[in-house]
Amino acid sequence: MERVLFVCTGNTCRSPMAEAVFMEKRENEDMQAKSAGVHAMDGMPISEGAKQALARHNLMESHQSQSLTEDLLSWADLVLTMTESHKQVVIEQFPERAEHVYTLKEYVLDDQEALDKIDELRDHLAQIEMKRAAFVADNQSAVDKYNHEKAMQSDKQKKMEEELLQALEPHQRAIDRLEWDLPSMDVRDPFGGDEAIYNATYEEIEEAVDKLIKKLAQKET
Repeated sequence: MERVLFVCTGNTCRSPMAEAVFMEKRENEDMQAKSAGVHAMDGMPISEGAKQALARHNLMESHQSQSLTEDLLSWADLVLTMTESHKQVVIEQFPERAEHVYTLKEYVLDDQEALDKIDELRDHLAQIEMKRAAFVADNQSAVDKYNHEKAMQSDKQKKMEEELLQALEPHQRAIDRLEWDLPSMDVRDPFGGDEAIYNATYEEIEEAVDKLIKKLAQKET
């Protein structure tokens, strides 16, 4: 069984559309889907724009929004968010589930060059965190000394900040380059948009969900 939880902001547009498309196109009943929002109000109906976009593809949806909970995350084998920011919120709130959380587009990405760049990006991000932690540890005694005084002398504080930035600068330049080259991992937010925008978001979601179902089916064989 593969249980997928789609996550967006309010659980009234993108994630319920993804849930509806998945449930319509799934290859067998072992594939299950639910949706939730990181800032959802429980019991809200699906947005009219999303409802009409689904109806244009002969999908009817009676949906009530729900907020993201630990129970929902425990139910899910896979958590797929609509944007990178949603992903970060989920990981920050539920760090123990981090290994099961991806953006929808990230999880179905099948471009090897882009996948290699993502791996390189993650490595540079990890290097930044390690170097920052090491710098703080190496300079903790100096920071404690300065903090013991009325205030850290501005020139010494500035020098320490410059040393840290210099150590991180090669990784930050690499990150900027990689992020520029990589395709966006976000599904556009149609909220407040017209019919064309909702249709475009639906098509974006449908393309990704098609790839998702294919990927999950291959895992089962």
